Amino acid sequence: MIVSKRVLNMFNFFMGKLLRGKIMKSDSTKEQLINATIQLLSSHRDVSSITAREIVAKANVNLAMINYYFKSKEELINISIKKFLKRHMDEYKATHDTKNLAPKQQLREILIAFFDFIGEHSQFIKISVPYILIQEEIVYPFEILPLIKAHYENQNNKKTEAEYRTIAYQITSFIQLLFLRSNAFFKYSGIDILNIEQRNGLIDFQLDLLLVDITK
Repeated sequence: MIVSKRVLNMFNFFMGKLLRGKIMKSDSTKEQLINATIQLLSSHRDVSSITAREIVAKANVNLAMINYYFKSKEELINISIKKFLKRHMDEYKATHDTKNLAPKQQLREILIAFFDFIGEHSQFIKISVPYILIQEEIVYPFEILPLIKAHYENQNNKKTEAEYRTIAYQITSFIQLLFLRSNAFFKYSGIDILNIEQRNGLIDFQLDLLLVDITK
């Protein structure tokens, strides 16, 4: 049977619309699950007490959708925590103009804001940090990588890409591990990262250690 070009084009058009509709619905359902989880996370509850049934009830979707879009409830929660954190940091960047500061000082302000946020949402730590450090691909260092590069380039002390990335990873992974092991770190070092003054002092020490100022 010969199918005219016009009929074939119409078929492709309607199939394309149908496929786009399914993709949009898919994205919408996935976002509903993430947003519902973020709302539950925002209630400052113990993260481990949040159930899959609570999430789908708030998202108004079927229970099977969690395993359809995510590997597990734990993956959904970790993705939601990451998105929740990104929203907060985006809000911080939008309301704090640090462009006139030196790259190292900009990084200091960002790290302080990050520490403050994590301190206020400590219920995330035991769930998210092991996932970030062990299972997830390394992505957080990319957020601060441009500032590290700018710091060294401003001082005519360029390093290799691998060195820049190593410094960024040292900073981010150390911060994440600190909150996970805050009590053990206090016993080991005498530094209480829940104390803002001591925490900021530790940030300064780490930045001076890893972002050397050769122009001083």
